[in-house]
Amino acid sequence: MSPKNLSDPELLRQTQNLVQKERALLSEILHHLKEVERRKLYSDLGYGSLFEYCLRELKYSEGQAGRRIQAMKLLRDLPLSEQQKVEKKIESGALNLSHICQAQSFFTQASKVADGAKLDQKAKLQVLSELENKSARQSQALLLEKSAQIGVSQLLPQERERVLSEEHSELRLVISRELRQKLEQVRSLLGPKGLGMSWAELMAAMADLSLESLQDKKFGKRREIIASAKPCAKAQAKKPRSLSKSQKWRVWKRDGDACVNCGSDRNLQLDHRMPVAKGGGAEESNLRLLCSNCNLREGIKNFGLASMRR
Repeated sequence: MSPKNLSDPELLRQTQNLVQKERALLSEILHHLKEVERRKLYSDLGYGSLFEYCLRELKYSEGQAGRRIQAMKLLRDLPLSEQQKVEKKIESGALNLSHICQAQSFFTQASKVADGAKLDQKAKLQVLSELENKSARQSQALLLEKSAQIGVSQLLPQERERVLSEEHSELRLVISRELRQKLEQVRSLLGPKGLGMSWAELMAAMADLSLESLQDKKFGKRREIIASAKPCAKAQAKKPRSLSKSQKWRVWKRDGDACVNCGSDRNLQLDHRMPVAKGGGAEESNLRLLCSNCNLREGIKNFGLASMRR
């Protein structure tokens, strides 16, 4: 029946029921996201992270995805009995996504600068209890007060990334005086061209230098492949996990410096298509680049979730 045809009391009653169902559904969604993350199922769909899966597959906005993942992580880290208590508070409306996200951000930031003993499970549950039924502004004021109580005068703003276009993103971060001095030293070492660089240009120059060094360290240098276009018999006789730098370099170049499954260029690892434990060898046709999440998902599919957890 259309809401237009409902009486005033019935409209209010049905609206209340729908909101209650929405809250219950939120708890269920968080549990599903936790299990998707545990199994790394988003890798099977070609996504490099749970966040990317939420954006592209579930069609959440960046804010919606971020809040749900934050809430999922907070619930995941609580004992089962306490998870159920928090879920009931979500369903009743005493706690909402904003409360949970503010609390999780507080726990994450405070753990970096405060005594870990002050952020045990009991302390976290106490914070959640004090956030119940408070507005976002009241919650923020409470957490600032908490930060002072644990010896932190002010928690630093979180790093944030906002995508502006396919080519540009806006980053917001806070750096220490020590890091600022190091960046200025790098700028001076770059000579005259470094003097007029913006921070973005300086970061680009540093990234180029770091990439060249780290790629050489992890995958070998180009000159090694020239000297050995094909693996020698001695190299082939090695154990399947013993890979030469020239082999690593060729696989890395062949796969385009990206995960062959999801396209991510983060946390890349060399993976055996046929696992060594199942007889796979070190030939390059059996090697590929995968990001850590896709690599873990392949392990789960080959050996089971329980085995990978061990």
